[in-house]
Amino acid sequence: MHIPTLLWTSLFAALLTALSLKFLKVFHFVKWSPIGWFRKWNILATDSPIVKWVVLIIVLSLLFMVLYSVLHFTAGIPPSITSILLAIIIVCAVEWTISRPASFGSAFKSVSIPFLCLAAIISRFVAGTAIFMKNELPKNAK
Repeated sequence: MHIPTLLWTSLFAALLTALSLKFLKVFHFVKWSPIGWFRKWNILATDSPIVKWVVLIIVLSLLFMVLYSVLHFTAGIPPSITSILLAIIIVCAVEWTISRPASFGSAFKSVSIPFLCLAAIISRFVAGTAIFMKNELPKNAK
């Protein structure tokens, strides 16, 4: 695994995700706040929003590092399929955790389509990079 690529990919994906979540929140595409979990879990409750966004970027970066490492082993599956399935799982998990829907049908009604698109784009970026680097490193070693 190429460590600099892992670090840059996860950092760029985290920054892009944080900026996109802020965009989705500003234009009311999502009903929840991306930094609202600080208040819910009583973490950094009195700190400024900038500190919360920086911590969110760090947490997202760590999650993307783990995701990159896991997706590195899925080289046999096309990245588009992997990213769509992963995006659906991530969005359902996040929306289910935040909104706590009463039924399975109401859970699908509460899913934000722009958030699903964002998750698909970011996961495609991470999956594509991980699989590309997995396939290219053996070629460069020859």
